[in-house]
Amino acid sequence: MKKIGFHIVKLWAGFLSVHPFWLLYLKSDCYFFLVYHVARYRRKVVRDNLLRSFPEKDMKTIKAIERQYYRNLCDLFVEAPKMMRMGANGYRKRITFTNPELATQLYEQRKNVFYAIPHSGNWEWFGKLIPELSPNKGLAVYKRVKNEVFERLMLAMRTHDCALEMVESNLVLKRLTQLRSQPCSVLMMADQTPHGLDSDYWTEFLHQDTCWFRGLERIAKTLDYAVVFVDMKRQGRGRYVVTFRLITDSPKETTKDEIMESYVRCVEQFINANPDNWLWSHRRWKHQRNQEVKQ
Repeated sequence: MKKIGFHIVKLWAGFLSVHPFWLLYLKSDCYFFLVYHVARYRRKVVRDNLLRSFPEKDMKTIKAIERQYYRNLCDLFVEAPKMMRMGANGYRKRITFTNPELATQLYEQRKNVFYAIPHSGNWEWFGKLIPELSPNKGLAVYKRVKNEVFERLMLAMRTHDCALEMVESNLVLKRLTQLRSQPCSVLMMADQTPHGLDSDYWTEFLHQDTCWFRGLERIAKTLDYAVVFVDMKRQGRGRYVVTFRLITDSPKETTKDEIMESYVRCVEQFINANPDNWLWSHRRWKHQRNQEVKQ
């Protein structure tokens, strides 16, 4: 049954992928009405997150950010199937790089690179261009989801017509160690929520005590990977602009937690400048420091 379900969903995604963008965004407008006004999908989570993150903003502004966030979310949903149809040229037309020379410089310095991106812009589309940034081997770190049908569909879309190797998050260090003799460029979503243990990295973020996975810094230091923050913001429907910000090209020379703190501040600055571009519907602050985590 799961095989049948996968092929049905993949066929549906393939059908959507041939739609012109204007039709997809017309569908997105319909989805926005259903998701925001009818189903009210995670409205309380989003509102609470926004109120805690922007205590200085009035309710009118909060609601405006909230509505635009849901519009962006629906656009992301209809843009995803396009990964089964768009080639590198299609992404280049829709994603503008302000300073691509940074990727070139790191390649010329024979650096391995972590491209650390939060859930902003269209991170899935950016992943498709990882192999285009330099001749390095392209990889992307992902976290397996429980729904097997959705898991297979996303892997199929992410790797379609793209020389990108997908690596599960718990196997990253092992796989990159195997590739030590080969220059690599790795996409990592580095703003996901860990278990909330004392061993996680804790710092104030958007006025709240927040925990972060330490993997980005640990692996960067262990394998000597440069770390680049990916500032990807929406310029319009299906249009994005990317600016790279070098966090470090000498990770072994950084102090403990320096990379993590720099990354967190980059994310915070991005969100303050582009508040509707981040993924507000996840429960980012579900843990408190020093709490016991049930196994």
